[in-house]
Amino acid sequence: MAREIAARGGHLALCARRIEQLEALKAEITAARPACRVEIAALDVTDADAVAATFADFRARMGRLDRVVINAGIGRGAPVGKGGWAENRATLETNLIAAFAQAEAAMAAFRDQNKGHLVVMSSMSAIRGMRGAMTAYATSKAGVALPLNSAHGALGSVCCP
Repeated sequence: MAREIAARGGHLALCARRIEQLEALKAEITAARPACRVEIAALDVTDADAVAATFADFRARMGRLDRVVINAGIGRGAPVGKGGWAENRATLETNLIAAFAQAEAAMAAFRDQNKGHLVVMSSMSAIRGMRGAMTAYATSKAGVALPLNSAHGALGSVCCP
């Protein structure tokens, strides 16, 4: 996604847990597209305070946030009632609660700017559901599919690959 946005002339502010991968992606993009500005930051999206601070820092460095893509997620889990609460909770916290924290930070910027576009990566499992070890994943993706798309007056998109 970052490569495509850069190819279309966009500038990027990228965050992920593993800074080494971001550094490699930044080097690749800036080598191919020297005019593309790429800012990076390490971020654990389950830390809501860090999310807010990182998004504010990106906005300060970039001048504005035009689009935020919420794409962080995990697919761990266990069948409900089989003693896998820790794995199910981690999936729900990363895919749903952390997505809301990112949406909060993004929409604060969008409201201040009076524009912005929120893109949420959900899943077909949000519509169809899943059994067994993927129940928490499907629940988390259903949780972000509609509410985050309608939470802000700016344009929003939900992708369900």
